[in-house]
Amino acid sequence: MIKLLVVEDDLLLDEAYRRKFGEMHDLRIAADGESGVKTAISWKPDCILLDIYLPGRYNGLDVLMQIRKERDLEDVPVIVITNLPDAVDRVMALGADKCFMKTDVDLGAIESEIESQVAKKQK
Repeated sequence: MIKLLVVEDDLLLDEAYRRKFGEMHDLRIAADGESGVKTAISWKPDCILLDIYLPGRYNGLDVLMQIRKERDLEDVPVIVITNLPDAVDRVMALGADKCFMKTDVDLGAIESEIESQVAKKQK
């Protein structure tokens, strides 16, 4: 079972992720960047699904940078979901493994990407 951390503050997406991934994966959800970083460090997920716009001290870019600095998390796949088309290059440069646009969110495609990224990491 994949340990999946979702860092997302949108309640509708949060619920959609719970319904799609909750039974198949060991799922934890953090509603802000700071709790996302803390959960990632303490829980060590197999994959992280990350929003860019988050409330609180850390936005998604900050979370991504913090995760990539952590020795135990530097190889954990991070899949970013954003509304900003111009953010794709930036998040990839910061170490994201994949970036999806929220307007095009297809939970099946995200599920396939999670499985693909985790399989690559385990090789």
